[in-house]
Amino acid sequence: MTLSQSDYKIIVPSRGRPHNMPKLRKLLPTAIVTVDERELDAYRPHVPDELLLPHPPMEGLWAVLNWAQEAITTPILFEVDDEFSGVHCLVGSRRTIRKPEEIMAIIENAMQAAVDLDASAFCFSRSPNWMILRSDMQPIRPVQAVCCAFGMRGPARHRKYSGEFLGRADVDWTLKTLLEDRFVYADCRFYFDCGRIFSGRGGNVGMVTADRFDQTSKRLKTKWGEYISYKAPFGKKHARSVAAMRINVDRVNPTAQR
Repeated sequence: MTLSQSDYKIIVPSRGRPHNMPKLRKLLPTAIVTVDERELDAYRPHVPDELLLPHPPMEGLWAVLNWAQEAITTPILFEVDDEFSGVHCLVGSRRTIRKPEEIMAIIENAMQAAVDLDASAFCFSRSPNWMILRSDMQPIRPVQAVCCAFGMRGPARHRKYSGEFLGRADVDWTLKTLLEDRFVYADCRFYFDCGRIFSGRGGNVGMVTADRFDQTSKRLKTKWGEYISYKAPFGKKHARSVAAMRINVDRVNPTAQR
């Protein structure tokens, strides 16, 4: 099956960040921006009415994504965070990609691969560090946190996010997807730069307190046990906006790596 533009929509949930829209629209000029209906007037100067989708007042990105799954009816739904600033190519000629036609080619290529492999969730690297990732040796991975820039189709297209894990709902959703679908399609040749999590203005900033985030992380660990950890990779500690999190799910046969 060859995809056409009628098979998918790109959606950008946004809150309190109309100032980001001029840059975002240069990168993704056809993306639908969905905002709280109370913020429409703030976004209208920056987004055409035909690409501005209001949603009822909601608490958190998890609720907006659940709503968007039903409000938009295309077979594939691709979500990008509203602080998206470009794509880092992690293989070959390493560079930052900002031409909209090249960004769309990357997204559409991942969509087509997901359709061909019957993968229900597809995403990209969540680290820009190509040396640690060895992106040239393992460009496609079956396990990756599904967040920031990702697509849903098939069984994942209507898989709901849980409000129990505010601030970590994407981790819970990823683990449910790995449990039910067994893998995700992660193209680790590219990193969609969406800034530091819970930083700046807008988004989830101010909605998730440090205490609430810590409680959510503990509940997530109780639910998923050994399959997640909060240790920094490679034993190193860096300045981070949130605690390090690692998904401990193995989907690669060790003999295939020899």
